[in-house]
Amino acid sequence: MASMITIGTDTEIFARDKMGRAIALCGKIGGSKEEPKQLKLGKGFCVQEDNVAVEFNIPPVNSVDYWNRFIEATLKEVSTLLASMSLYFTEDVAISFDKDQLIHPNALVFGCEPDYNAWTKMENSKPTCDNPALRTAGGHIHVGTRGNIIHAVEAMDLFLGVPSVLLDDSPASMSRRTLYGKAGAMRPKSYGFEYRVLSNFWVFSELTRTWVFHNTARAVSMNKIPSKYAGDIQACINNGDKDLAKKLITEFSIPMPNSYKKEGNQPPQEGLSYPNASFIDWYSNTILTQSIIIDDPQS
Repeated sequence: MASMITIGTDTEIFARDKMGRAIALCGKIGGSKEEPKQLKLGKGFCVQEDNVAVEFNIPPVNSVDYWNRFIEATLKEVSTLLASMSLYFTEDVAISFDKDQLIHPNALVFGCEPDYNAWTKMENSKPTCDNPALRTAGGHIHVGTRGNIIHAVEAMDLFLGVPSVLLDDSPASMSRRTLYGKAGAMRPKSYGFEYRVLSNFWVFSELTRTWVFHNTARAVSMNKIPSKYAGDIQACINNGDKDLAKKLITEFSIPMPNSYKKEGNQPPQEGLSYPNASFIDWYSNTILTQSIIIDDPQS
């Protein structure tokens, strides 16, 4: 039997001014968790303020081509929005903001909705940080599936969380990992789940975006991870253990980003038309209902 999935993202991004100073976006972007701000790209393309960052969302997709095009188009819109304020988005995973940037009340508001650990099936404790000025950015993946979401999250830890220990290893990333992105971090959703382990490191490159898309699809198609590997996978992610990451990647033959260089992953051609409202209406009513068809080894 085959199962169907869709993949989407909500990603947080920081901004800097022309002097390179990190600027809080509280009160500058608009939109909220409850009422995100729609972009002109069409239905499902949104931005909102998330503490000091801007968060963007794309509609769920079923092909790597749409995945890359939609994220690239949204990044372009965010860039234009920030440029109107003489700001630009930065690829930082974590930043310690100056005190004068944390005066706005929203700069002190952190996500109040809890997330959960798929391995323990318990609610995660709210993180505490010795540095009150530190803010971090996540690149969360939303999966629409009718399959077992616990098994899928565990497999995504193996196919995405473990490799991220090697790919996302800056000091800033290590700081984030002490607070957010622990193994198994997820939120159940009506359509499936939100995978919350990764930072935003992957969103800025087409190669790593392609890797995230394909490895997500591979993970969701897997059987349950053998229980004997559970401890190693969690320890690898939570401790940033590179040696253990290399061992698991080799043992499971986990594709890394360079694996997708020869799979037709070409940059968008010059003059590519980005989605507009009429395209999104068509996409939502036709393509989206088809989803990704993947083999289900559990059947």
